[in-house]
Amino acid sequence: MPSMRRRQAGFRGFVERMALLCLCGIELSAVQDRPQQPEALPEYVLKAGFLYNFAKYVEWPAEAFERPESPITIGVVGKDPFGGDLEDALKNKTVKNRAFAILRFPKPSDIQRCHILFVARSEKERVPRILERIRDWPVLTVGEEEEFARAGGALNILIENDKPKLEANPQAAEKARLKIDAKLLKAATLVKTE
Repeated sequence: MPSMRRRQAGFRGFVERMALLCLCGIELSAVQDRPQQPEALPEYVLKAGFLYNFAKYVEWPAEAFERPESPITIGVVGKDPFGGDLEDALKNKTVKNRAFAILRFPKPSDIQRCHILFVARSEKERVPRILERIRDWPVLTVGEEEEFARAGGALNILIENDKPKLEANPQAAEKARLKIDAKLLKAATLVKTE
């Protein structure tokens, strides 16, 4: 019979995973054209849902937007792993009356101003250069590789044993002049820049 401590740890892990999935908030409409599968959502459908929901839980400084109706721009740097999943997840979606725009940057030197920058796995070796390039921008950096948040990225989406794990670096977000809602921070493992 499992010990009380082990059952509590297992339950806490279950609750944390459910909180992440709720935070992810992937609506069925984002994946309705996909055949129904009993297994977990594909990795980049899940990550696209996280990007959408990060926009709900992050506050940018007013100067990050040219106009009140300017879209929230999501940039993807490196080899794009999403295919059409990102467009599908954001189709007809708004956050705080703002639509979404998606930009793709094949190389770090292509990066332009955006509000959320997803750093693809292909850019693992170039993370320091990417973070240096956007150092003074109010941009939410999101990675998918171990140590991304500790290297100075704001959020990191890891998949461990087919389950999402979120890391947050509040210090990196503050440096970018962003405010991350406490609900998002509570669902994440907090790390510091090393």
